[in-house]
Amino acid sequence: MVILKDNILIGILGGGQLAMMMVEMSAKLKHIEFIVVDPSDSPPASKVANCIKSEFDNKEVLDKLINECSLVTIDFENVPAETLKYLEKKIPVYPGSYAVSICQDRLKEKNLFNKSNVPTTPYEKVDSLEQLENAVNIIGRDSILKSRTLGYDGKNQQFIGKNKLDEIWNISGRKSSILEKKVNFKTEVSLIGINTHDGEKIFYPLVENFHNNGILNYSIAPYKNETLQKKAESFYINISNSLNYVGVLVIEFFIDSNDNLIANEMAPRVHNSGHWTNEGANINQFEAHISAISGKKVNEIKLSENSAMINILSKMPKNILSYDKSIKVYDYGKKERINRKIGHLSFISKDRKTLLKKVESIKKIIF
Repeated sequence: MVILKDNILIGILGGGQLAMMMVEMSAKLKHIEFIVVDPSDSPPASKVANCIKSEFDNKEVLDKLINECSLVTIDFENVPAETLKYLEKKIPVYPGSYAVSICQDRLKEKNLFNKSNVPTTPYEKVDSLEQLENAVNIIGRDSILKSRTLGYDGKNQQFIGKNKLDEIWNISGRKSSILEKKVNFKTEVSLIGINTHDGEKIFYPLVENFHNNGILNYSIAPYKNETLQKKAESFYINISNSLNYVGVLVIEFFIDSNDNLIANEMAPRVHNSGHWTNEGANINQFEAHISAISGKKVNEIKLSENSAMINILSKMPKNILSYDKSIKVYDYGKKERINRKIGHLSFISKDRKTLLKKVESIKKIIF
């Protein structure tokens, strides 16, 4: 179904910084307006769009979206799948409830990867202490217990190691989980792809990502490896086709010691590791997503330089522009809190070594 109309009102469920940048970064697209739904007071997107304060299961608000919007999208993957099911009975929703429900559950996600012939680390379903003990016997203690849902930025994850299993199970909250064998990896990369209504796939280059305590600290693009790029794209096509996906979808991979791609997880939305596209590509990921879901043409992605994105966590640094005026500073307007993403920095350079030196210098200032 192609949505393209003269005037399009897009509903966004979730009003965080991703929704804010969807509105801001797609401003040059004509005849598109936005309405945002978010349960919090003054979320970032409320600064740039009409924002309704509401829980995501408020049917009165959902009916308003149905009556007024051309389509609906999301800015984070934990929007209830039931909400999306309710909406998509009446109006188009991208991504759809099926894709989001898969991405909300680590077990379903891993099963889909395997069904799509995409390699993963060994894993086992865990719903009890007995199952955890059996899973550890199969996989070993060099493994991580992860909750099936609501696990992001390193949350709800426990390393097994020499720890007592009953203590690990209690710390985990006794939630439905999976046990994953820890991957001995060289680096982590993500592939950001755009899926159009007619089935076209348009890819950004692989992005190299660097985490600390499960939280993305910074990303460098492009990660130049033609073999891995082609392999990642082939995996991506299998997965996105199985989800009947429209819009931006991101898949994160480990690169192991033998240069194999190991799928870790995916995000049914624009992504933190794609913030560099604002300055580093001819089409940023936000504009690409809005164009794709609304039926507008998405041109070939082009890069002219190397790009870096550094997350600002916990506290906004002072006078960062006095260090280098070529740095673009994004302030999400969030209250400062330990390990909270409250903004990011972005900059480009023709010379990769120069870019990496600047990254190291800035890391010392903000981390």
